[in-house]
Amino acid sequence: MSGTRWQWRDSGSACGHMQQVADSGTYHRIQTAYRAYIDHAITCDGCGHGERRCAQADQLWRAYRAART
Repeated sequence: MSGTRWQWRDSGSACGHMQQVADSGTYHRIQTAYRAYIDHAITCDGCGHGERRCAQADQLWRAYRAART
């Protein structure tokens, strides 16, 4: 994922760990693409749960996946 970096995450009393975090522009782009997909999927009669998606939902899903890379 471009626009990301590894950051140490202190877990309090437990062992900490490294976590991949996105910069604000990358995060916004991913969230916007995912929101477009979800908004479509909940209002489209051609989209169902699971594997069934209409052509527009497929396009929105591909846009979301592309935003993550």
